Amino acid sequence: MYTVVVADDETELRRSLIAKTPWEECGFRVVGEAENGMEALELVERLQPDLLLTDIRMPFLSGIALARAAREIRPAMHIAFLSGYDDFAYAQQAIQYNIIRYLLKPISSTEFAKELCEIRAQIDSRMQEVTQGDAEQLHPNDFLMPLLLGADTLLSHEENEAWLRTQAVESGVLTAVSDKFQYVVLATAICDEQNKPVATRRHVHAVDRVLHKYFRASSCFIGGRVISLVADSVLTLGEYLHIATSDISQTIERATGQRCTVGVSRPVTTLSACHSAYREALGTFDYMNREGVDTRYIADFEPGRAIRSDYSEVSAQLESLIKGGKNEEIHLFLQEQFEILRKGSCSGLEVGLLTVQLLSSACRAAGAVVDPETANALWSTSPLAEIPFTARSLDETVTSIEDFCCRVAEAIVHQCRESGDIVCEQALGVIQTRYADTGLSLVTLSESLHISPNYLSALIRKHTGDTFINLLTAKRLDTAKELLQCTRLKVMEIAERCGYTDQHYFSYCFKKRFGVSPLTLRRQQSGEGGNEK
Repeated sequence: MYTVVVADDETELRRSLIAKTPWEECGFRVVGEAENGMEALELVERLQPDLLLTDIRMPFLSGIALARAAREIRPAMHIAFLSGYDDFAYAQQAIQYNIIRYLLKPISSTEFAKELCEIRAQIDSRMQEVTQGDAEQLHPNDFLMPLLLGADTLLSHEENEAWLRTQAVESGVLTAVSDKFQYVVLATAICDEQNKPVATRRHVHAVDRVLHKYFRASSCFIGGRVISLVADSVLTLGEYLHIATSDISQTIERATGQRCTVGVSRPVTTLSACHSAYREALGTFDYMNREGVDTRYIADFEPGRAIRSDYSEVSAQLESLIKGGKNEEIHLFLQEQFEILRKGSCSGLEVGLLTVQLLSSACRAAGAVVDPETANALWSTSPLAEIPFTARSLDETVTSIEDFCCRVAEAIVHQCRESGDIVCEQALGVIQTRYADTGLSLVTLSESLHISPNYLSALIRKHTGDTFINLLTAKRLDTAKELLQCTRLKVMEIAERCGYTDQHYFSYCFKKRFGVSPLTLRRQQSGEGGNEK
């Protein structure tokens, strides 16, 4: 049974439609009704319906504006417009907002029930695509999998990038080798109630179907997860990435009843960097259960200032040089690597990390070839042998390493919790100081705080138990109440000072929160009559 919210400003028509329609026979259950666009949006956020049935002409927030705003918070929801003939062309402007049907007024009860059944069939079909998939999608992507897994190549960086772009065009990821795109890797996991992975290759099609609504994208199945390469312009990624990832999780969860989580890498500018992006996307699952959010960006937890943690390619290059006996090249290579750290004003931790990984490469190269006696002699001259713990017993070494690892884990947990608290406090501070800004939204606020909207929304809910929009509305209306009681500003002036451009909508929200209109409250406070605009 699918859930539906019905929105129409004509009360008699709306209630008649709800009362006379055989909803359950058509596969639906009405969970809410709204008399204006803003009320409908609040119900969408709170009730998370499968279908929004709305008039195209609505007070405070038009049907198209409602569809646009609803996509930000519930992209997997379908929308059906009720509109007069003259509004039909106008309504088609919203086709990008997941509009599943245009219904023309007036419409009979019988015809409306028939349309509902067809809408249910369309939604059923889309749900089946998620659970059943497409047989053509079951074959591994010959281009995508080697790209993400980091296949070895004998080409230079420039030659490899040119070859990859040609392969990307042939596989359909790019339209032309000259495309100026950024790339993001997504890792989608689906788990049951016991947190056991249940994703299959058939879910590749479901993820691709969602992504293709927003970007050029290609997906494959690796290690029990659906891995996707998304390619598009900087502007498009910035505008739609958080919507697309929410759409994936909402669609799969609704269709399968399973928990869906999506890990998101940082954007990269070259295809050859997609292997590192793939590792970043997988790395988000280490943090996935900390805040209970279904979409995680690696940048939310590992900001750009964080040290580089993966030197596997550098280590592999050094090992190759060592095995080739190229001492001069070894010297130049090591000087280059540490010069990069020197210029970056790196921390001791990063120097230590690179040092250990490079020395491990040297030990690995030796262990693969030399005899045990020579290996022992080499170890005695290794900088690693000078580290105090190497002189301890094995039990002491294990204890020392365990202690350090646990302290690192505790530091990470503390930093994540502290960072979340700080970000939430900053967000609440912005609401307190910028409530009058009509452009203030979850997206603009997240951009200013340099985190994803998905993560910011989860943080606010966790720390306050409420949503961003509710907190912002409460601040605006509480401030308006104070101004009404303590100043002689006109109602319209107060509305503008509190972030409202429409006085009628302001009065509607005010009465909904306090039970009386702004004008009535002022009269009650002052005991005066008269008119005010």
